[in-house]
Amino acid sequence: MSDWLYILKSTDTTMNGKLATPGEVLDCARAQPRGDWRLSRRRHMVGGDRIWIYFTSPYKVIAAMADVEDEPQEVADPAYPWRFTAVLHLAATRALHDRPLPLSALSNRHPQGVVRVPEPDLTTLMAHAGL
Repeated sequence: MSDWLYILKSTDTTMNGKLATPGEVLDCARAQPRGDWRLSRRRHMVGGDRIWIYFTSPYKVIAAMADVEDEPQEVADPAYPWRFTAVLHLAATRALHDRPLPLSALSNRHPQGVVRVPEPDLTTLMAHAGL
C-alpha cells in the first residue's frame, strides 16, 4: 500500500459543477464520495492506496483523504490521460477540513503534482486525520 499527495487546484478544478474547495470536497464526501480522479501522467497506484488531497489556494493545505479503489486506466483525454476511482474517507476528510494540515508541516513542502508520501510525513498525516 502506498500513500500519495494529490494536488487539487481550487481555482480551476470542479466537483459536481462547483469549484473544488475544501468545503465542496467535504460535501462530496458526505453525499457522493466515490468518484473518478484524473492524472496527467501514469502513477503506480493500486487499490488500497490512499490519496491525501492538498489544495493550492488560498492556502497550501491538506484537507481531505480518499481511498483508491483501482489502478489508473488510460482514457482518451490529452490533458489528463489517466483515471482512477477513489472514495473520499468521510471521517478523515472531516477532521482535515476542520483542522487543515499546512503543507509546510511536511518534509516535501513543494510537491510537484502527484508524489508518494514519505514515511515520516505519513505519521503526521494519519494523526492529523484521526486515523
